[in-house]
Amino acid sequence: MAQTRNLLSLAYLTVNGAKPVDHLEAAAAGGFDAAGLRIVALSHLNIDYGVIGNRERIREINRARERTGVQVFDIEVFTLGEKTDVAQLMPALETSAEIGASFVQAVSEDPDAARAAATFAALCDAASGFGLSVSLEFMRFRTLRTLQDTLALLEAAGRPNSGVLVDALHLARSGGSAAAVATVPRERVAYMQLCDAPAQAPPIDHLAHEARTERRMPGDGDLPLEDLFDALPDDVPISVEVPRSSDVDRSAKERAVLAGAATRAWLARYRARRV
Repeated sequence: MAQTRNLLSLAYLTVNGAKPVDHLEAAAAGGFDAAGLRIVALSHLNIDYGVIGNRERIREINRARERTGVQVFDIEVFTLGEKTDVAQLMPALETSAEIGASFVQAVSEDPDAARAAATFAALCDAASGFGLSVSLEFMRFRTLRTLQDTLALLEAAGRPNSGVLVDALHLARSGGSAAAVATVPRERVAYMQLCDAPAQAPPIDHLAHEARTERRMPGDGDLPLEDLFDALPDDVPISVEVPRSSDVDRSAKERAVLAGAATRAWLARYRARRV
């Protein structure tokens, strides 16, 4: 069966370095429905994006949403560790809701499974108070490495406003498969991140570099994307995450236009084969 039209969101790394308003304008130029903004610093980056609790920045983002018609889909990224105090994340959750996000994205770096589940459950409860859902992402080079690990944590946390974020690259590099994705209950799939890559994985100590700077456009690599889409819900939202070092000199709008065109072309070919 052919897939229905999917919401297309422009992930932050595709336009890495773009400020939120520039990101939204780039998404509009690229024909995206939505954008995934980064307002929370990653654990490996000591950066203040200057958005959380900043009334002027929040108004600027909301005016850009209205002007462009691009919605905010998800917010990056809440890194949960053994010392995480969810109460300290409340301002970020509040700001995420104020700029219209649907999801906040989380990764878990806590090696203690029970504590990780409790912290994640607390984040979900806090997010629920703002009308937000929480997506949980796995990566081979992080503590939460596989689809199975993620599903186990989601099950242990037991929160209805949570689901797994299936990234095509991380799924492949962690040894996952479309067949495994097909067994995930529909309500547990939050959305997916789309890109392509060579079939051969780099050494494990280069996986993070590949994920952040060396992805390929859909159809320009060897990942089994058609099988993955066959396994996903027909209406799964798609976050297009294709950071490429070759795009470093291109503007955010140029990168967004390239990513949007490549994604729509790949989806058209995929849907044509499934009619």
